[in-house]
Amino acid sequence: MLSKPIFKQTLKANFKLWLIFTLIMTVFHMVLVAVFDPKTLSDMSGMVKDTPLANLLGEASFLGMLAKTFYGIQGILLPVVFIIMTANSLIASQVDRGSMAYLLSTPTKRSTVVLTQAVYLITSLFVMVLIVNLAGLASIRIFQGDLDLNKMDYLKLNIGLFLLMFATSGISFFFSCLFNLSKNSLAWGAGIPMAFFLLKLMGDVDSSLEGLKYVSMNALFDTHAILNGGTYTLQFVALAVAGSVLYMLGIRVFKQKDLPL
Repeated sequence: MLSKPIFKQTLKANFKLWLIFTLIMTVFHMVLVAVFDPKTLSDMSGMVKDTPLANLLGEASFLGMLAKTFYGIQGILLPVVFIIMTANSLIASQVDRGSMAYLLSTPTKRSTVVLTQAVYLITSLFVMVLIVNLAGLASIRIFQGDLDLNKMDYLKLNIGLFLLMFATSGISFFFSCLFNLSKNSLAWGAGIPMAFFLLKLMGDVDSSLEGLKYVSMNALFDTHAILNGGTYTLQFVALAVAGSVLYMLGIRVFKQKDLPL
């Protein structure tokens, strides 16, 4: 059962942070759309041929460029930082500061509190990705009006991005529920997602390190498979299941653990 007052308070407390990250992501995305030029990209690909940077540029196509840049770097890193900060503030930080004790001194149940916080985090990520998606479609229409765009592939990229962020937020939320101290919550809730991001990035940049990216959960968001007719459904399902299990475990741990109230 959700609590509307807690949800509204959480929304109010985190709105500025969410808005900042959403605006930055949207601007990055729109700029990449606006500056896309197949000829320029081909010239750059020729310049960095046989260097690690060639892997980052990817194919000289619009969605190929977005997949290697926004959906490989900015669109992953920015929401991950938002997730780390927000997930910690929703549970662990409140326990650490003592504000959770005040909240639970009311008739509100633990299950209501933790479920409401989980719903807020998931909803905020969904709306963030939705806004980026809609802004991207609008900017494509404005700046790349003559571009033959496969809108279904573009939608799949955004669905994959949301599912990856859903699973990543499950990691940070679980550790926020597990620990009573912010330093411990951040150490694990930030350390694992950032490690996943860096391992995937290193594997993409240097072919000799390609094996590293398969240690990362981020490899389940396979943009190459999405854009080239490969298999990605099972990866999407795995991300959805991982996120759901982590959220359920976090909620269960918080309901059952001893709190310094």
